[in-house]
Amino acid sequence: RDLIRAVRACKTAAEERDVIAKESAALREAFREQDPRYRHRNIAKLMYIHMLGYPTHFGQMETLKLIAANGFPEKRIGYLGLMLLLDERQEVLMLVTNSLKMDLNNHKNQYIVGLALAALGNICSAGDAEAQACCSKAHT
Repeated sequence: RDLIRAVRACKTAAEERDVIAKESAALREAFREQDPRYRHRNIAKLMYIHMLGYPTHFGQMETLKLIAANGFPEKRIGYLGLMLLLDERQEVLMLVTNSLKMDLNNHKNQYIVGLALAALGNICSAGDAEAQACCSKAHT
């Protein structure tokens, strides 16, 4: 909320760039510390910065860490970050394949399966979708 207030309070584009630069530096430092307690909040801030049009490539790996987490709230922000911050041309997507497969085959939580399906529909190419479908049929 503080980030949104600070951005809205900016009178000029230069002021906004300064606020975003400071927040981006703080996020980089938080990612270096690798504290999982606030990772989902930091990725949410990163998505806001991305929607403002600023570069956010430094948070891609943190998004993948959230997807690999066990809890639904972390996975929800992770998959949302994946859909917003990455597209099918990013090589980082190769690292999320295993998490997607595990979440698609999650028989305990239908909501996690829904997250994985939504992400798959948003980020993968036709070839990737066919490969995932073949792998899913082989496991059932």
